[in-house]
Amino acid sequence: MKIFKDYRLASKYTKNSVLVIGNLDGVHKGHQRIIKSARNLANKKNTKLGILLFNPHPKKYFESYKDGFLLTDLESRFDILRDQKINYVVVLEFNKNLSNMSPNDFCNKILFLGIKMSHVFVGTNFRFGRKRIGDYKFLYSFGKKKDFVVNPIKLIKTPLSISNKTKIKIFSSSNIRRLLSKGDIKNANKFLGRPWAVNSKVIKGDKRGRTIGIPTANLLITDYISPKYGVYAVKVKIMNSRFKKNIYKGIANYGIRPTFDKKQPLLEVHLFNFKLNIYNSSLKVSFIDYIRREKKFSGIEALKKQVKSDISTAIKILKK
Repeated sequence: MKIFKDYRLASKYTKNSVLVIGNLDGVHKGHQRIIKSARNLANKKNTKLGILLFNPHPKKYFESYKDGFLLTDLESRFDILRDQKINYVVVLEFNKNLSNMSPNDFCNKILFLGIKMSHVFVGTNFRFGRKRIGDYKFLYSFGKKKDFVVNPIKLIKTPLSISNKTKIKIFSSSNIRRLLSKGDIKNANKFLGRPWAVNSKVIKGDKRGRTIGIPTANLLITDYISPKYGVYAVKVKIMNSRFKKNIYKGIANYGIRPTFDKKQPLLEVHLFNFKLNIYNSSLKVSFIDYIRREKKFSGIEALKKQVKSDISTAIKILKK
């Protein structure tokens, strides 16, 4: 998969291709269905399939979210898109110039003269250009004049079971964020089509876990959406090391550790039957299920007893 950080260098490779435009945060099942439709067309036309992404996410640029909110970082999206058999990705830097670009300039400079695709797949709720005045109708009209086809993407709905009640929910990154904030990992993972995962480097902690016989790897996940505080059953990959091919099982606590009067949210990961030093390693932590909420304990012994119980629960979950 080719990655272009400058759309002006892409046209020789991307000309007459099929292009999907969107942030694709999470590359969830809704995104995957759109990619499948676009791939079918690309195969029929015997041409390439590409994605146009924005980085940073426009909501982050405009500070719609003061804290982290991503489902997947950019590199993780690249990995998922490779698995989806995408031929190329064009990454547009979302900056002041792009945010002030008129809809006509966006369509003309970036799409028509830059990428030179023959078909565009875009959501009917897509907004672009200065003050977001460009929309699907503008893009469709522009495409008719410049001889490229704009295919509408309608919102995809699916049944979702919550507390024995079935609701119809739209496949969207926003809905997945809501599920994660409620600790509903199982439904979030159903929407994603795989376990939700975060990537981060192990940092130094206070080593309290070692003193109670339950060592943890400590990670900050500030760029990601904050999941509900609590304990999770997880699977972990240690990246960029001789352990990379191995997947380890464990538990993770995400929260502020009220027993020790801490304030900064931290992800603490304990791997089962693992004793090697992985400080400074990068971990990919996949969330499998939510076990319990975070709470304050009366002391170390009460905490230790609860963590052992959590480990037993996680082992049962991860055997399934």
